[in-house]
Amino acid sequence: DELAVVDRRKAPYPKDDADADKLWGRKLKLELLEHVATGKTEAEAREFLLRRYRSAHLRMEQITHNDVISMFLNALASTYDPHSSYLLPDELENLNITLSLSLEGIGATLRWEDGYTVISSIVPGGAAAREGSLKAEDKIIAVGQGKDGALEDVRNQRLTDVVKLIRGRRGTVVRLAYLRKSDGVREKRIEVTITRDKILLTDREAKGTVQERKRPEREQPYRIGVVELPSFYVDFSRRHTNPDSYKSSFRDVERILQQFLTQGVDGVVLDLRDNGGGGLDEAVQLSGLFLERGATVVRVRDNNGDTVNHDNTSPPIYRGPLVALVNRYSASASEILAGALKDYGRAIVVGDKTTFGKGTVQNIISLPTGLGGVKTTVAKFYRPGSSSTQNRGVESDIVLPSLNNHLEIGESSLENSLPWDALTRAALKPWSDLAPYLPALAERSRQRQRASAYFLQVNQDVQQYLERKKNRKDVTIKQLLAEREADAKEGKEGKEGAAKPADRLHPPDATKPTAPDALLNESMEVLIDYLRMSTGGNNIAIGQRN
Repeated sequence: DELAVVDRRKAPYPKDDADADKLWGRKLKLELLEHVATGKTEAEAREFLLRRYRSAHLRMEQITHNDVISMFLNALASTYDPHSSYLLPDELENLNITLSLSLEGIGATLRWEDGYTVISSIVPGGAAAREGSLKAEDKIIAVGQGKDGALEDVRNQRLTDVVKLIRGRRGTVVRLAYLRKSDGVREKRIEVTITRDKILLTDREAKGTVQERKRPEREQPYRIGVVELPSFYVDFSRRHTNPDSYKSSFRDVERILQQFLTQGVDGVVLDLRDNGGGGLDEAVQLSGLFLERGATVVRVRDNNGDTVNHDNTSPPIYRGPLVALVNRYSASASEILAGALKDYGRAIVVGDKTTFGKGTVQNIISLPTGLGGVKTTVAKFYRPGSSSTQNRGVESDIVLPSLNNHLEIGESSLENSLPWDALTRAALKPWSDLAPYLPALAERSRQRQRASAYFLQVNQDVQQYLERKKNRKDVTIKQLLAEREADAKEGKEGKEGAAKPADRLHPPDATKPTAPDALLNESMEVLIDYLRMSTGGNNIAIGQRN
Protein backbone atom coordinates (compact mmCIF):
# COMPACT_ATOMS: atom_id res chain seq x y z
CA ASP A 1 0.00 0.00 0.00
CA GLU A 2 2.95 2.36 -0.48
CA LEU A 3 2.13 5.65 -2.23
CA ALA A 4 3.55 6.66 -5.60
CA VAL A 5 3.26 10.33 -6.67
CA VAL A 6 1.62 10.37 -10.09
CA ASP A 7 2.79 13.85 -11.14
CA ARG A 8 6.05 15.08 -9.59
CA ARG A 9 6.19 18.41 -11.42
CA LYS A 10 5.07 20.27 -8.29
CA ALA A 11 6.53 17.85 -5.77
CA PRO A 12 9.37 19.10 -3.53
CA TYR A 13 12.98 18.13 -4.19
CA PRO A 14 14.45 15.46 -1.87
CA LYS A 15 15.73 16.95 1.37
CA ASP A 16 19.00 14.96 1.37
CA ASP A 17 20.70 11.91 -0.14
CA ALA A 18 18.76 9.53 2.10
CA ASP A 19 15.46 11.06 0.97
CA ALA A 20 16.58 10.82 -2.67
CA ASP A 21 17.56 7.15 -2.23
CA LYS A 22 14.14 6.45 -0.71
CA LEU A 23 12.44 8.08 -3.72
CA TRP A 24 14.60 6.09 -6.19
CA GLY A 25 13.94 2.86 -4.30
CA ARG A 26 10.19 3.34 -4.52
CA LYS A 27 10.44 4.24 -8.23
CA LEU A 28 12.48 1.09 -8.97
CA LYS A 29 10.09 -1.06 -6.96
CA LEU A 30 7.11 0.31 -8.91
CA GLU A 31 8.85 -0.25 -12.26
CA LEU A 32 9.71 -3.83 -11.28
CA LEU A 33 6.16 -4.58 -10.16
CA GLU A 34 4.67 -3.03 -13.31
CA HIS A 35 6.73 -5.40 -15.48
CA VAL A 36 5.74 -8.38 -13.35
CA ALA A 37 2.08 -7.32 -13.72
CA THR A 38 2.40 -7.55 -17.50
CA GLY A 39 3.39 -11.23 -17.31
CA LYS A 40 7.20 -11.15 -16.92
CA THR A 41 8.86 -13.27 -14.24
CA GLU A 42 10.65 -11.33 -11.54
CA ALA A 43 14.01 -12.42 -13.00
CA GLU A 44 12.99 -11.21 -16.48
CA ALA A 45 11.77 -7.90 -15.06
CA ARG A 46 15.03 -7.39 -13.14
CA GLU A 47 17.14 -8.13 -16.24
CA PHE A 48 15.02 -5.72 -18.34
CA LEU A 49 15.49 -2.90 -15.81
CA LEU A 50 19.21 -3.62 -15.47
CA ARG A 51 19.63 -3.30 -19.25
CA ARG A 52 17.64 -0.05 -19.28
CA TYR A 53 19.71 1.53 -16.49
CA ARG A 54 23.00 0.31 -17.96
CA SER A 55 22.01 1.97 -21.25
CA ALA A 56 21.08 5.18 -19.42
CA HIS A 57 24.45 5.13 -17.65
CA LEU A 58 26.30 4.65 -20.96
CA ARG A 59 24.39 7.55 -22.54
CA MET A 60 25.36 9.79 -19.62
CA GLU A 61 29.01 8.85 -20.09
CA GLN A 62 28.76 9.80 -23.78
CA ILE A 63 27.75 13.42 -23.09
CA THR A 64 30.29 15.77 -24.63
CA HIS A 65 31.27 19.42 -24.14
CA ASN A 66 29.10 20.34 -27.15
CA ASP A 67 26.11 18.53 -25.62
CA VAL A 68 26.44 20.59 -22.46
CA ILE A 69 26.59 23.81 -24.50
CA SER A 70 23.51 22.65 -26.44
CA MET A 71 21.60 21.93 -23.21
CA PHE A 72 22.38 25.39 -21.87
CA LEU A 73 21.53 27.25 -25.09
CA ASN A 74 18.30 25.30 -25.54
CA ALA A 75 17.29 26.01 -21.94
CA LEU A 76 17.92 29.69 -22.63
CA ALA A 77 16.04 29.67 -25.95
CA SER A 78 13.03 27.84 -24.47
CA THR A 79 12.41 30.71 -22.03
CA TYR A 80 11.28 32.81 -25.03
CA ASP A 81 8.93 30.21 -26.56
CA PRO A 82 8.82 26.40 -27.06
CA HIS A 83 10.09 26.44 -30.65
CA SER A 84 13.22 28.58 -30.43
CA SER A 85 16.29 26.37 -30.09
CA TYR A 86 19.95 25.81 -30.80
CA LEU A 87 20.75 23.09 -33.35
CA LEU A 88 23.98 21.11 -33.21
CA PRO A 89 25.51 20.46 -36.67
CA ASP A 90 24.05 16.92 -36.73
CA GLU A 91 20.60 18.24 -35.79
CA LEU A 92 20.77 20.87 -38.54
CA GLU A 93 21.67 18.18 -41.08
CA ASN A 94 18.82 15.95 -39.91
CA LEU A 95 16.38 18.84 -40.24
CA ASN A 96 17.42 19.36 -43.86
CA ILE A 97 16.97 15.62 -44.50
CA THR A 98 13.46 15.75 -42.99
CA LEU A 99 12.45 18.68 -45.21
CA SER A 100 13.84 17.15 -48.42
CA LEU A 101 12.93 13.49 -47.66
CA SER A 102 16.26 12.38 -49.10
CA LEU A 103 19.84 11.69 -48.04
CA GLU A 104 22.86 9.75 -49.22
CA GLY A 105 23.91 6.58 -47.43
CA ILE A 106 23.02 2.88 -47.23
CA GLY A 107 19.29 3.13 -46.47
CA ALA A 108 18.84 1.75 -42.96
CA THR A 109 17.20 3.17 -39.84
CA LEU A 110 19.29 2.69 -36.70
CA ARG A 111 18.78 2.76 -32.95
CA TRP A 112 21.12 2.63 -29.95
CA GLU A 113 20.70 -0.29 -27.52
CA ASP A 114 22.98 -1.54 -24.75
CA GLY A 115 26.06 0.04 -26.35
CA TYR A 116 25.31 -1.32 -29.84
CA THR A 117 24.07 0.38 -32.99
CA VAL A 118 21.17 -1.85 -34.03
CA ILE A 119 19.39 -1.97 -37.40
CA SER A 120 15.71 -1.13 -36.84
CA SER A 121 14.63 -1.46 -40.47
CA ILE A 122 15.92 -1.45 -44.04
CA VAL A 123 14.60 1.28 -46.35
CA PRO A 124 12.94 -0.38 -49.38
CA GLY A 125 14.83 0.30 -52.60
CA GLY A 126 17.91 1.64 -50.79
CA ALA A 127 21.51 0.49 -51.19
CA ALA A 128 21.35 -1.96 -48.26
CA ALA A 129 18.08 -3.44 -49.52
CA ARG A 130 19.56 -4.02 -52.99
CA GLU A 131 22.72 -5.60 -51.55
CA GLY A 132 20.51 -7.89 -49.47
CA SER A 133 22.74 -8.92 -46.54
CA LEU A 134 21.68 -6.65 -43.67
CA LYS A 135 18.52 -7.45 -41.70
CA ALA A 136 16.59 -5.86 -38.86
CA GLU A 137 18.12 -6.51 -35.40
CA ASP A 138 21.68 -6.93 -36.76
CA LYS A 139 24.20 -5.21 -34.44
CA ILE A 140 26.84 -3.08 -36.16
CA ILE A 141 30.18 -3.43 -34.35
CA ALA A 142 32.67 -1.86 -36.81
CA VAL A 143 32.69 0.54 -39.79
CA GLY A 144 35.36 1.01 -42.48
CA GLN A 145 35.69 3.46 -45.38
CA GLY A 146 36.35 2.17 -48.89
CA LYS A 147 36.95 -1.41 -49.99
CA ASP A 148 40.23 -1.69 -48.10
CA GLY A 149 39.78 0.79 -45.22
CA ALA A 150 40.49 -0.41 -41.69
CA LEU A 151 37.42 -1.36 -39.65
CA GLU A 152 36.87 0.97 -36.69
CA ASP A 153 35.21 -0.56 -33.61
CA VAL A 154 32.00 1.40 -32.89
CA ARG A 155 30.73 -0.47 -29.83
CA ASN A 156 29.71 1.94 -27.04
CA GLN A 157 30.03 4.89 -29.44
CA ARG A 158 27.27 7.50 -29.72
CA LEU A 159 24.63 6.75 -32.32
CA THR A 160 25.20 10.12 -34.03
CA ASP A 161 28.92 9.36 -34.42
CA VAL A 162 28.21 5.92 -35.93
CA VAL A 163 25.64 7.42 -38.32
CA LYS A 164 28.26 9.93 -39.53
CA LEU A 165 30.65 7.08 -40.32
CA ILE A 166 28.00 5.14 -42.26
CA ARG A 167 26.56 8.07 -44.24
CA GLY A 168 28.55 9.40 -47.17
CA ARG A 169 28.50 10.62 -50.74
CA ARG A 170 26.66 8.66 -53.37
CA GLY A 171 28.96 6.16 -55.12
CA THR A 172 31.42 5.78 -52.24
CA VAL A 173 31.92 2.47 -50.43
CA VAL A 174 31.41 1.61 -46.75
CA ARG A 175 32.28 -1.68 -45.03
CA LEU A 176 30.31 -2.93 -42.04
CA ALA A 177 30.98 -5.69 -39.53
CA TYR A 178 27.93 -6.84 -37.64
CA LEU A 179 26.62 -9.52 -35.31
CA ARG A 180 23.61 -11.73 -36.02
CA LYS A 181 22.13 -14.49 -33.89
CA SER A 182 22.81 -17.67 -35.85
CA ASP A 183 20.90 -20.19 -33.73
CA GLY A 184 18.75 -17.88 -31.65
CA VAL A 185 21.43 -17.60 -28.96
CA ARG A 186 25.00 -17.40 -30.30
CA GLU A 187 26.01 -14.41 -32.42
CA LYS A 188 27.90 -14.77 -35.69
CA ARG A 189 30.23 -12.03 -36.98
CA ILE A 190 29.58 -11.03 -40.64
CA GLU A 191 31.11 -8.40 -42.94
CA VAL A 192 29.48 -6.64 -45.89
CA THR A 193 30.54 -4.01 -48.44
CA ILE A 194 27.88 -1.53 -49.63
CA THR A 195 28.07 1.25 -52.22
CA ARG A 196 26.26 4.30 -50.88
CA ASP A 197 23.41 5.79 -52.91
CA LYS A 198 20.68 8.41 -52.70
CA ILE A 199 17.81 7.32 -50.46
CA LEU A 200 14.26 8.59 -50.80
CA LEU A 201 12.38 8.50 -47.49
CA THR A 202 9.12 7.37 -49.05
CA ASP A 203 7.37 6.62 -45.74
CA ARG A 204 6.86 10.38 -45.18
CA GLU A 205 5.74 11.31 -48.70
CA ALA A 206 2.17 11.81 -49.91
CA LYS A 207 0.25 8.71 -50.95
CA GLY A 208 -3.06 8.34 -52.76
CA THR A 209 -5.56 5.47 -52.83
CA VAL A 210 -9.11 5.11 -54.10
CA GLN A 211 -11.49 3.44 -51.64
CA GLU A 212 -14.93 2.08 -52.53
CA ARG A 213 -17.84 2.49 -50.09
CA LYS A 214 -21.16 0.76 -50.65
CA ARG A 215 -24.47 2.35 -49.68
CA PRO A 216 -27.91 0.71 -50.12
CA GLU A 217 -29.35 3.74 -51.92
CA ARG A 218 -26.93 3.39 -54.86
CA GLU A 219 -26.10 0.36 -56.96
CA GLN A 220 -22.57 1.49 -57.76
CA PRO A 221 -20.21 1.99 -54.79
CA TYR A 222 -19.00 5.50 -54.00
CA ARG A 223 -15.38 6.02 -55.01
CA ILE A 224 -13.46 8.15 -52.51
CA GLY A 225 -9.94 9.36 -53.19
CA VAL A 226 -7.80 9.39 -50.02
CA VAL A 227 -4.68 11.57 -49.90
CA GLU A 228 -2.43 10.65 -46.96
CA LEU A 229 -0.08 13.58 -46.31
CA PRO A 230 2.28 12.89 -43.35
CA SER A 231 4.41 16.04 -43.85
CA PHE A 232 5.10 19.11 -46.01
CA TYR A 233 8.43 18.52 -47.71
CA VAL A 234 10.53 19.99 -50.50
CA ASP A 235 14.02 19.33 -51.85
CA PHE A 236 15.31 22.92 -51.72
CA SER A 237 18.68 22.26 -53.36
CA ARG A 238 17.19 20.42 -56.34
CA ARG A 239 14.43 23.03 -56.69
CA HIS A 240 17.10 25.66 -57.28
CA THR A 241 19.19 23.55 -59.66
CA ASN A 242 16.37 21.78 -61.51
CA PRO A 243 13.05 23.65 -61.03
CA ASP A 244 11.21 21.35 -63.45
CA SER A 245 12.04 18.16 -61.57
CA TYR A 246 12.28 18.11 -57.78
CA LYS A 247 10.58 16.36 -54.85
CA SER A 248 7.84 18.26 -53.03
CA SER A 249 4.55 17.57 -51.25
CA PHE A 250 2.74 20.04 -53.55
CA ARG A 251 3.90 18.31 -56.71
CA ASP A 252 3.09 14.84 -55.32
CA VAL A 253 -0.43 15.81 -54.20
CA GLU A 254 -1.05 17.54 -57.54
CA ARG A 255 -0.10 14.31 -59.32
CA ILE A 256 -2.38 12.27 -57.05
CA LEU A 257 -5.33 14.60 -57.66
CA GLN A 258 -4.76 14.36 -61.43
CA GLN A 259 -4.99 10.59 -61.09
CA PHE A 260 -8.21 10.93 -59.07
CA LEU A 261 -9.69 13.09 -61.84
CA THR A 262 -8.85 10.40 -64.39
CA GLN A 263 -10.31 7.67 -62.17
CA GLY A 264 -13.54 9.60 -61.58
CA VAL A 265 -13.77 9.84 -57.79
CA ASP A 266 -16.94 11.09 -56.07
CA GLY A 267 -15.05 12.96 -53.37
CA VAL A 268 -11.68 13.35 -51.65
CA VAL A 269 -10.49 12.91 -48.06
CA LEU A 270 -7.28 14.78 -47.22
CA ASP A 271 -5.69 12.91 -44.29
CA LEU A 272 -3.56 15.34 -42.24
CA ARG A 273 -3.34 13.26 -39.07
CA ASP A 274 0.06 13.34 -37.34
CA ASN A 275 1.29 15.89 -39.92
CA GLY A 276 3.66 18.11 -37.94
CA GLY A 277 4.11 20.69 -40.70
CA GLY A 278 7.03 21.77 -42.86
CA GLY A 279 7.58 24.54 -45.40
CA LEU A 280 5.20 27.54 -45.49
CA ASP A 281 5.47 27.79 -49.31
CA GLU A 282 4.41 24.17 -49.63
CA ALA A 283 1.31 24.75 -47.48
CA VAL A 284 0.31 27.80 -49.56
CA GLN A 285 0.86 26.06 -52.89
CA LEU A 286 -0.91 22.92 -51.76
CA SER A 287 -3.92 24.94 -50.54
CA GLY A 288 -4.12 26.37 -54.05
CA LEU A 289 -4.98 22.92 -55.40
CA PHE A 290 -8.41 23.36 -53.75
CA LEU A 291 -9.02 27.16 -53.58
CA GLU A 292 -9.75 29.86 -56.16
CA ARG A 293 -6.95 31.98 -57.61
CA GLY A 294 -6.34 35.07 -55.44
CA ALA A 295 -7.65 33.51 -52.22
CA THR A 296 -5.60 34.48 -49.15
CA VAL A 297 -4.33 31.23 -47.64
CA VAL A 298 -2.52 32.58 -44.58
CA ARG A 299 -1.53 35.92 -43.08
CA VAL A 300 1.82 36.35 -41.35
CA ARG A 301 2.60 39.12 -38.85
CA ASP A 302 6.23 39.66 -37.86
CA ASN A 303 7.73 41.07 -34.66
CA ASN A 304 7.45 44.62 -36.04
CA GLY A 305 3.69 44.26 -36.45
CA ASP A 306 3.87 44.15 -40.26
CA THR A 307 1.39 41.75 -41.89
CA VAL A 308 1.88 39.95 -45.22
CA ASN A 309 -0.86 37.98 -47.01
CA HIS A 310 0.13 34.78 -48.81
CA ASP A 311 -2.34 34.28 -51.66
CA ASN A 312 -3.03 31.41 -54.02
CA THR A 313 -1.76 32.26 -57.51
CA SER A 314 -3.26 29.38 -59.54
CA PRO A 315 -6.77 28.09 -60.27
CA PRO A 316 -7.77 24.91 -58.37
CA ILE A 317 -7.21 21.48 -59.81
CA TYR A 318 -9.95 19.79 -57.75
CA ARG A 319 -13.39 21.34 -57.22
CA GLY A 320 -15.36 18.42 -55.75
CA PRO A 321 -16.50 17.54 -52.21
CA LEU A 322 -13.68 17.55 -49.70
CA VAL A 323 -13.10 16.40 -46.11
CA ALA A 324 -9.96 17.29 -44.12
CA LEU A 325 -9.19 14.61 -41.49
CA VAL A 326 -7.10 15.96 -38.58
CA ASN A 327 -6.03 15.05 -35.06
CA ARG A 328 -4.32 16.72 -32.09
CA TYR A 329 -0.93 16.10 -33.74
CA SER A 330 -1.78 18.00 -36.95
CA ALA A 331 0.38 21.09 -36.51
CA SER A 332 1.84 24.21 -38.11
CA ALA A 333 1.61 23.99 -41.93
CA SER A 334 -1.17 21.38 -41.75
CA GLU A 335 -3.15 23.86 -39.59
CA ILE A 336 -2.62 26.55 -42.22
CA LEU A 337 -4.11 24.24 -44.83
CA ALA A 338 -7.00 23.01 -42.65
CA GLY A 339 -7.75 26.54 -41.42
CA ALA A 340 -7.93 27.99 -44.93
CA LEU A 341 -10.17 25.16 -46.17
CA LYS A 342 -12.48 25.68 -43.17
CA ASP A 343 -12.64 29.48 -43.40
CA TYR A 344 -13.63 29.40 -47.08
CA GLY A 345 -16.20 26.66 -46.55
CA ARG A 346 -14.13 24.52 -48.88
CA ALA A 347 -13.88 21.40 -46.69
CA ILE A 348 -15.58 19.75 -43.76
CA VAL A 349 -12.98 19.30 -40.99
CA VAL A 350 -13.34 15.96 -39.20
CA GLY A 351 -11.34 14.45 -36.33
CA ASP A 352 -10.14 15.40 -32.84
CA LYS A 353 -11.77 18.41 -31.21
CA THR A 354 -8.95 20.66 -32.37
CA THR A 355 -5.48 20.53 -33.93
CA PHE A 356 -2.16 21.11 -32.13
CA GLY A 357 -2.20 24.92 -32.06
CA LYS A 358 1.29 25.80 -33.34
CA GLY A 359 0.76 29.18 -34.96
CA THR A 360 4.31 30.53 -34.97
CA VAL A 361 6.92 30.94 -37.72
CA GLN A 362 10.57 29.97 -37.29
CA ASN A 363 13.66 31.00 -39.25
CA ILE A 364 16.84 28.93 -39.21
CA ILE A 365 20.11 30.86 -39.11
CA SER A 366 23.15 28.80 -40.12
CA LEU A 367 26.19 29.54 -37.99
CA PRO A 368 29.82 29.25 -39.20
CA THR A 369 30.91 25.75 -40.26
CA GLY A 370 30.86 23.27 -37.40
CA LEU A 371 28.69 25.38 -35.09
CA GLY A 372 25.25 24.28 -36.27
CA GLY A 373 22.40 26.76 -36.36
CA VAL A 374 19.80 28.70 -34.41
CA LYS A 375 16.04 28.35 -34.87
CA THR A 376 14.20 31.49 -33.81
CA THR A 377 10.51 32.37 -33.72
CA VAL A 378 10.01 35.49 -35.84
CA ALA A 379 6.29 35.73 -36.65
CA LYS A 380 2.79 34.30 -36.15
CA PHE A 381 0.30 32.66 -38.53
CA TYR A 382 -3.27 33.89 -38.92
CA ARG A 383 -6.08 32.18 -40.77
CA PRO A 384 -7.81 34.05 -43.62
CA GLY A 385 -10.72 34.73 -41.27
CA SER A 386 -8.42 36.60 -38.81
CA SER A 387 -7.94 34.03 -35.99
CA SER A 388 -4.45 32.86 -35.09
CA THR A 389 -3.95 29.10 -34.99
CA GLN A 390 -1.73 29.66 -31.93
CA ASN A 391 -2.83 27.61 -28.87
CA ARG A 392 -6.42 27.12 -30.12
CA GLY A 393 -5.61 25.31 -33.38
CA VAL A 394 -8.34 24.57 -35.93
CA GLU A 395 -11.57 23.17 -34.50
CA SER A 396 -13.23 20.22 -36.22
CA ASP A 397 -16.72 20.57 -37.68
CA ILE A 398 -17.42 16.91 -36.87
CA VAL A 399 -15.69 15.78 -33.67
CA LEU A 400 -14.88 12.07 -33.34
CA PRO A 401 -14.36 10.34 -29.96
CA SER A 402 -10.69 10.22 -29.02
CA LEU A 403 -8.57 10.06 -25.89
CA ASN A 404 -6.55 12.89 -27.48
CA ASN A 405 -9.43 15.24 -26.69
CA HIS A 406 -8.77 14.79 -22.96
CA LEU A 407 -4.96 14.58 -22.77
CA GLU A 408 -2.54 17.45 -22.21
CA ILE A 409 -1.44 17.65 -25.84
CA GLY A 410 -0.78 20.70 -27.95
CA GLU A 411 0.79 24.12 -27.91
CA SER A 412 -1.26 25.32 -24.93
CA SER A 413 0.30 22.60 -22.75
CA LEU A 414 3.87 23.74 -23.53
CA GLU A 415 5.77 26.11 -21.25
CA ASN A 416 6.15 29.72 -22.44
CA SER A 417 3.86 29.31 -25.45
CA LEU A 418 2.85 32.61 -27.03
CA PRO A 419 -0.77 33.76 -26.49
CA TRP A 420 -3.64 33.54 -28.98
CA ASP A 421 -4.75 36.71 -30.74
CA ALA A 422 -6.47 37.77 -33.95
CA LEU A 423 -6.20 40.30 -36.75
CA THR A 424 -9.03 42.37 -38.18
CA ARG A 425 -11.24 40.12 -40.30
CA ALA A 426 -10.29 39.97 -43.97
CA ALA A 427 -12.87 40.18 -46.77
CA LEU A 428 -13.42 36.58 -47.89
CA LYS A 429 -15.31 35.18 -50.83
CA PRO A 430 -16.56 31.82 -49.51
CA TRP A 431 -16.36 28.76 -51.72
CA SER A 432 -19.62 27.50 -50.22
CA ASP A 433 -21.71 27.66 -47.04
CA LEU A 434 -21.33 24.36 -45.21
CA ALA A 435 -23.00 25.50 -41.96
CA PRO A 436 -26.55 24.33 -42.86
CA TYR A 437 -25.29 20.77 -43.41
CA LEU A 438 -23.18 20.37 -40.27
CA PRO A 439 -25.89 19.59 -37.64
CA ALA A 440 -27.37 16.75 -39.74
CA LEU A 441 -23.91 15.44 -40.65
CA ALA A 442 -22.90 15.42 -36.98
CA GLU A 443 -26.08 13.57 -35.95
CA ARG A 444 -25.65 10.90 -38.63
CA SER A 445 -22.04 10.47 -37.53
CA ARG A 446 -23.13 10.00 -33.90
CA GLN A 447 -25.63 7.35 -34.98
CA ARG A 448 -22.88 5.37 -36.70
CA GLN A 449 -20.59 5.79 -33.68
CA ARG A 450 -23.25 4.30 -31.38
CA ALA A 451 -23.28 1.20 -33.59
CA SER A 452 -19.47 0.97 -33.89
CA ALA A 453 -17.50 -1.42 -31.65
CA TYR A 454 -14.44 0.78 -32.17
CA PHE A 455 -16.06 4.03 -31.03
CA LEU A 456 -17.86 2.31 -28.14
CA GLN A 457 -14.45 1.05 -26.95
CA VAL A 458 -12.92 4.52 -27.34
CA ASN A 459 -15.71 6.11 -25.28
CA GLN A 460 -15.24 3.44 -22.62
CA ASP A 461 -11.47 4.12 -22.54
CA VAL A 462 -12.15 7.87 -22.22
CA GLN A 463 -14.56 7.39 -19.31
CA GLN A 464 -12.10 5.07 -17.55
CA TYR A 465 -9.30 7.60 -18.02
CA LEU A 466 -11.41 10.49 -16.69
CA GLU A 467 -12.51 8.49 -13.65
CA ARG A 468 -8.93 7.51 -12.80
CA LYS A 469 -7.60 11.00 -13.41
CA LYS A 470 -10.26 12.80 -11.32
CA ASN A 471 -8.67 14.53 -8.31
CA ARG A 472 -5.77 12.05 -8.37
CA LYS A 473 -2.53 13.40 -6.94
CA ASP A 474 -1.07 10.12 -5.74
CA VAL A 475 -1.96 6.43 -5.86
CA THR A 476 -1.03 3.29 -3.96
CA ILE A 477 1.21 0.84 -5.81
CA LYS A 478 -1.35 -1.89 -5.11
CA GLN A 479 -4.11 0.21 -6.74
CA LEU A 480 -1.94 1.00 -9.75
CA LEU A 481 -1.05 -2.66 -10.26
CA ALA A 482 -4.71 -3.67 -10.00
CA GLU A 483 -5.52 -1.16 -12.77
CA ARG A 484 -2.65 -2.47 -14.93
CA GLU A 485 -3.83 -6.06 -14.49
CA ALA A 486 -7.44 -5.09 -15.35
CA ASP A 487 -6.23 -3.30 -18.48
CA ALA A 488 -4.10 -6.29 -19.50
CA LYS A 489 -7.00 -8.70 -18.96
CA GLU A 490 -9.36 -6.51 -20.97
CA GLY A 491 -6.77 -6.20 -23.74
CA LYS A 492 -6.35 -10.02 -23.92
CA GLU A 493 -10.03 -10.87 -23.91
CA GLY A 494 -11.17 -7.78 -25.80
CA LYS A 495 -14.57 -7.36 -27.35
CA GLU A 496 -15.52 -9.09 -30.54
CA GLY A 497 -15.10 -6.70 -33.46
CA ALA A 498 -13.52 -3.98 -31.34
CA ALA A 499 -10.50 -2.45 -33.06
CA LYS A 500 -7.62 -0.94 -31.12
CA PRO A 501 -7.88 2.89 -30.99
CA ALA A 502 -4.38 3.26 -32.47
CA ASP A 503 -5.21 1.36 -35.69
CA ARG A 504 -4.21 3.26 -38.85
CA LEU A 505 -4.71 2.41 -42.51
CA HIS A 506 -1.88 2.74 -44.99
CA PRO A 507 -2.04 2.03 -48.73
CA PRO A 508 -2.89 -1.68 -49.12
CA ASP A 509 0.07 -4.03 -49.19
CA ALA A 510 -0.65 -7.51 -50.55
CA THR A 511 2.12 -9.00 -48.40
CA LYS A 512 0.66 -8.01 -45.02
CA PRO A 513 -2.87 -7.45 -43.72
CA THR A 514 -3.93 -4.00 -42.49
CA ALA A 515 -6.39 -3.26 -39.71
CA PRO A 516 -9.39 -1.15 -40.67
CA ASP A 517 -9.00 2.53 -39.85
CA ALA A 518 -12.28 3.50 -38.16
CA LEU A 519 -11.49 7.22 -38.20
CA LEU A 520 -10.76 7.27 -41.93
CA ASN A 521 -13.82 5.12 -42.59
CA GLU A 522 -16.04 7.53 -40.65
CA SER A 523 -14.60 10.55 -42.49
CA MET A 524 -15.51 8.86 -45.79
CA GLU A 525 -19.05 8.23 -44.51
CA VAL A 526 -19.35 11.93 -43.56
CA LEU A 527 -18.21 12.86 -47.07
CA ILE A 528 -20.81 10.56 -48.67
CA ASP A 529 -23.54 12.00 -46.42
CA TYR A 530 -22.60 15.51 -47.53
CA LEU A 531 -22.46 14.44 -51.17
CA ARG A 532 -26.00 13.04 -50.95
CA MET A 533 -27.38 16.08 -49.07
CA SER A 534 -25.84 18.67 -51.37
CA THR A 535 -26.46 17.00 -54.73
CA GLY A 536 -29.33 14.58 -54.19
CA GLY A 537 -26.92 11.71 -54.79
CA ASN A 538 -25.48 13.05 -58.04
CA ASN A 539 -21.78 13.59 -58.52
CA ILE A 540 -20.42 17.13 -58.32
CA ALA A 541 -18.51 18.14 -61.43
CA ILE A 542 -14.78 18.42 -60.99
CA GLY A 543 -12.49 20.37 -63.27
CA GLN A 544 -8.94 20.44 -64.52
CA ARG A 545 -6.55 23.26 -63.71
CA ASN A 546 -6.27 25.70 -66.60
